[in-house]
Amino acid sequence: MEEIFVGQQPILDVNGDLFSFELLYRNSDSNAFPDVDSELATIAVIVNTYLSPGFEQIAAKKVFINFSATLLMTDIFDILDPNRVVIEILEDVVMTSTLLTRLKKLKSMGFRLALDDFILQSQHSVYPDLFQSIDYIKVDFISTTESQRSAIEALKVKHPHIILLAEKVETNQQFEVAKSLGYELFQGYFFAKPDIIKGKKLPSDTLLYFEILKLLNKEDPNIEEIAALIMRDISLTYKLLRHINTHAFRSSKKISSIHHAIARMGLQKFKKWIQFLAIYQKGSEGMNGDIKVLVNFSLTRANVCELLAMRSGKHETDEYYMLGMFSLIDLILKRSRADIFSLLPVSKQIIKTLGGQQTEMSSYLQIAKALERLDFRDAIQRAERLGISERELSELALKAAVV
Repeated sequence: MEEIFVGQQPILDVNGDLFSFELLYRNSDSNAFPDVDSELATIAVIVNTYLSPGFEQIAAKKVFINFSATLLMTDIFDILDPNRVVIEILEDVVMTSTLLTRLKKLKSMGFRLALDDFILQSQHSVYPDLFQSIDYIKVDFISTTESQRSAIEALKVKHPHIILLAEKVETNQQFEVAKSLGYELFQGYFFAKPDIIKGKKLPSDTLLYFEILKLLNKEDPNIEEIAALIMRDISLTYKLLRHINTHAFRSSKKISSIHHAIARMGLQKFKKWIQFLAIYQKGSEGMNGDIKVLVNFSLTRANVCELLAMRSGKHETDEYYMLGMFSLIDLILKRSRADIFSLLPVSKQIIKTLGGQQTEMSSYLQIAKALERLDFRDAIQRAERLGISERELSELALKAAVV
């Protein structure tokens, strides 16, 4: 499975305690920013951190993320939690009245704003309202001159709510100078180089996203039809449940179906989320052969469990589908089940069943596994205990097979 990477560099307060992290794009173990488009770098950071396994600890923290002028005007913020993300406005962003209006909108949504590698310029004097919306100003202690820093420090006097952050601090002397000048936050090699965090990229099918978008673009979208499409893709199902669990849709009640997850998010936000993923996934490489086999087994198990549940009169058949779908997730992601299930808001019964405990759902998964290993005698015996005949089981198995 393809590895993905995110860099994180700590931001400390005056006492040396951790305040936050800045997230940085990386595409390998090399601790350097690759030569890539800034927009793609930011999108990759967001997808990797919030939608992929392996980055759960980062996703739970408050972080600074860089945004270009183009991305600032998009709907990407609809999938981010304003309580956890500080929007860093890149230094090459040209201020306009339209952009200022957009920044005020983001501020009203609850996001905090930071000016990255900031140098006070004439364009900023045209928009004095800008600084009323800014929460942090990051000042590069290597590339700025004393006079440039003095201008920013004078700006802080006019806008005392702004917190100054000294970045690229490489010596104790720079640290002490910054503290004496009123800087409250610090970042740089003097404290720590960025850490490289690794995760695994889940396999996914871009065409599926486009099919979902077609359904969403209908005048009256059919949620059941959309949910049925999503449930045929283990990667997308994982991402949706993870997204619901991580962001503002969290609830003490566990998600019992994909239909429920979409309803919790709302069609409009869900559509934007799918559009975002479709753009990111376009052009990505296909899954490895061994992973594809595991994914196909998972989907077949999911179909078997769901069809068995329907045949035996169960009402929450989506639960049984999820049982089969996630039965091999630890092998697909190459992570422990404990790590994975801590992220997924599935029922305790599913977790117990997959953990080896005997539950009401156990027989359904055991039948799916027996069919998989061609142990028809065991599968038939278990099915008959559920009131399902050999002929019905045979028809069901043929219907469930993933080609």
